[in-house]
Amino acid sequence: MLTYISICLIIYYMNKVTKTQRSALKSIRDSKGRFFGLYTRQGNVYNAQFINETDNYITIHDRNYGENVKLAKTSIKSVKIN
Repeated sequence: MLTYISICLIIYYMNKVTKTQRSALKSIRDSKGRFFGLYTRQGNVYNAQFINETDNYITIHDRNYGENVKLAKTSIKSVKIN
């Protein structure tokens, strides 16, 4: 039988940001308002500009569609900055 603590630990480890994602987030923070390519684990690709960050989410501006997008940090796959 699963206890409350074991359930919390399972959720914590499922949503933990990996080393690759932490590196991508650092690159996003250091982009200084420039546009960059953002690839997600779901297969989406964004031509993005960093706007805001919370503990679990980042907000970007998608240049192609002209709208703001809120993404979970755990959904980031990689970043390409020229």
